[in-house]
Amino acid sequence: MAEATPIFAAMLKQWRQHRHISQLDLAHRAGVSQRHVSFLETGRANPSRPMVLALANSLDIPLREQNSLLQSAGFTAAFAEGDLDGESHRVFRDALDQTLKHAEPYPALVLDGRWNMVMANNAALTFFGQFVDPFAALAEMGNPEEFQMARLCLSEAGFAPFIDNWEDLVASFLSRARRALLANPKDEYLPVLIEEILGHPKAPDDWRTVWSGNPAPALQMVMRKGEDEYRLFTMLAHFGGATDVTLEELSVELFYPADDATREKLETLAAGAS
Repeated sequence: MAEATPIFAAMLKQWRQHRHISQLDLAHRAGVSQRHVSFLETGRANPSRPMVLALANSLDIPLREQNSLLQSAGFTAAFAEGDLDGESHRVFRDALDQTLKHAEPYPALVLDGRWNMVMANNAALTFFGQFVDPFAALAEMGNPEEFQMARLCLSEAGFAPFIDNWEDLVASFLSRARRALLANPKDEYLPVLIEEILGHPKAPDDWRTVWSGNPAPALQMVMRKGEDEYRLFTMLAHFGGATDVTLEELSVELFYPADDATREKLETLAAGAS
């Protein structure tokens, strides 16, 4: 059995407290005694590798952070972070390709855990490209490496000038980032994005004190170019039961027309691009 570091004890206690779970509840979930959990949190006992994984699963810790917990206990990481372009992930990339193609003529994106676009269908490139070249906009913004899609919507060099319901949309980003931080308080980048949103010149003051208002059944993204208005709503899809860090963090964002006029415009755009 490896010897745990004091960091493991502190991390375990922080995760348990963040999840608002008592030592007794965690012990029941992990199939051990409360005394053992107490000893683990004080460093009086060292966990086995299966014990670390049992505790991590009981606390619903993301795979990336489960790896960190294992390493703090003196074990190697359990979950790979594969290359989506690699042979080991080919079947998953093929599934993503099919999903994007099936979404045509409506836009669809694959986003990584940092909300960066890693794949897109032709409809998405055509639709968003008519407002601004996203890659040129990112270059003008200094090529941020994290949360590129959110930052494109925040920036005047990006999509912000074309988003009619900018405040509603960005408020949804803020709520999404806050929920993600609740799920993973170890994330170092989410607080930066949250503060960037709160510090935006167009951000209402009450965003700092109000978590969220009464949400609509599905938030629309309303974009306008000249006389053309596009009303879309999105649906997110994820790989179920992923045991790979990369796959767990991927999401597919599918954009659908919220009215007949938008449907016709998207179909016309796709036909003109083919």
